[in-house]
Amino acid sequence: MGRISADTVAAFRAALADPIVVDRYWSHVRRTDEPDRCWLWTGAIAGKGHGRFQVGDTYVEIPGRPRRRRTFVVIAHRFGFAVAYGLDTLLDTPLVSHRCDNPLCQLPDHWRASNHRANGQEYAHRRSVVRGSLADTRGARGRAAAIRDAARSGGDTADAVLAGLPPVHRDQLDLFDAG
Repeated sequence: MGRISADTVAAFRAALADPIVVDRYWSHVRRTDEPDRCWLWTGAIAGKGHGRFQVGDTYVEIPGRPRRRRTFVVIAHRFGFAVAYGLDTLLDTPLVSHRCDNPLCQLPDHWRASNHRANGQEYAHRRSVVRGSLADTRGARGRAAAIRDAARSGGDTADAVLAGLPPVHRDQLDLFDAG
């Protein structure tokens, strides 16, 4: 997971031990009963489209100055990974990647331990896949915001997914009938 401060690790451990915080995490996840379909994050999102989750805060006292609030925010799927597999496993994992290429995804079956090099190689291989999420013209954050907003409203996210695909992808004929 890279370099992480002792304060952040402590805040992470406290959050994982607090059922209210864990329940708050799950309250931002839209689950589905459909097998292999992503569970979508409906909370705040970061610049690259990943969910953002506040695990805690504290106040810092500096003599002679007003007390300052320090907030601990983590990538949502990293918190979910720690819920599913434990914080120590997360700390030993350089990067948690999504086999579905959906940075909003909170389904543990879609996550895997990886590293930056392998993730970059996978991206290079999949960025031109027809109808793939990496081809979205809105960029990662724009795609994530559109899908998140559709999930928040309780609607079908398929239209939000298709809206960002270039016409050549969106209008591509299926080679085989799904029926």
